[in-house]
Amino acid sequence: MSIKTLSKKMLAIVAAGAMTMGLAMPTSVFAAEGDTATKVTEAYISKTYNTEVGKAEKFSFTATQNTEGTGLVKTAALVTIPDISFTTAQTGTTKQRAKVKFPTYSEAGEYEYTVKESQTADPAVANGDHEKLIMSGAEYTMDVYVTENEKTGALEISNIIVKRTKDDEGKNANGVKVTDIGNDDNNGFNFTNTYVQEAGTGTDPVNPGPDYTTYGSLDVSKIIKTDAADTADTNKEFEFTADFTFPNGTDVTTLGAKATIGDSTTSITGTSHTFKLKHGQNVKFTGLPVGTKISVTESATPNYKGSAEVVINNGPKEAVAETKYNEALTVSNKTLGQNKNTVDVANTYNYVPTTGIIMNTLPYVLMIALCGAALMAFVAFKRRRLQK
Repeated sequence: MSIKTLSKKMLAIVAAGAMTMGLAMPTSVFAAEGDTATKVTEAYISKTYNTEVGKAEKFSFTATQNTEGTGLVKTAALVTIPDISFTTAQTGTTKQRAKVKFPTYSEAGEYEYTVKESQTADPAVANGDHEKLIMSGAEYTMDVYVTENEKTGALEISNIIVKRTKDDEGKNANGVKVTDIGNDDNNGFNFTNTYVQEAGTGTDPVNPGPDYTTYGSLDVSKIIKTDAADTADTNKEFEFTADFTFPNGTDVTTLGAKATIGDSTTSITGTSHTFKLKHGQNVKFTGLPVGTKISVTESATPNYKGSAEVVINNGPKEAVAETKYNEALTVSNKTLGQNKNTVDVANTYNYVPTTGIIMNTLPYVLMIALCGAALMAFVAFKRRRLQK
């Protein structure tokens, strides 16, 4: 037999062997992505819940099997996910996880599921003007690869791959792979919900109390302290700025924040709002969530000194005051509560009499005048002595 003929036979044997090995391999070896990557054989979902008022809620999830895709197993195999509950004691941003329950699979191959959150929580919240429960619109595809154990012959999960197809707002997430689906704080198989209540509406946001009608979420008022001798202009406008830091999961649009002065209402479009108030006026803010951090600043005004009385969540009054005239007054870092929230600003006018001398500096002016008079008297005395 020639060397050329022998080489051809050997190549044929190698090719046949390779084909045989390929046919014998489990389908999941080809189907599973990233054969060199670490395999995952269990999965957890996580729930992030934002609430500033301690709203107890229970959330449920569905895993719907997809059987129409190419190469997917069509045999039904039910996957279930336990409910996740939060108590009234859990406020701020909290996170919990639940382990996905897989069935005993009867057939090897690739199983695919669409995982999403049920759009009604327990108890249900009817979204209204003063409260909302924002459900998660996130969706994931979960591919489960089942193969035969080489030693025992039993069918088992050899890999799980989860991809995010929609974000919490229900927008396209481009099928990005979730790198962590384990039982740890970095879990990315996540759904986020937010319960938001408008500040100042009391314990029943469906039926707000009388304080809300008067003060809204936050009320800022303005007066000038005057007496009979003052010439302060009560029609003068003073400039204010209110800054807002909204709680997690909310922003200025969540409850439609607005500012009303008299008969004029303005929508707030960002995290800062400027406005002007005269003596006796007030601005009533509405649509600000409980937990919003606020700072209110009155700009510096010549000949005026500011002070304020602050009430947050119907608590005790807190006094804030500037010590000098022509300095800005700031009430900073206050967190709006369910109950009455007010900032009452008062200005003291540095009275300027018709002589043009500011009363606050009058003692110093008199001292200078006396010194000047004494100097003039001394000069006149010296001059008379020289003339003698």
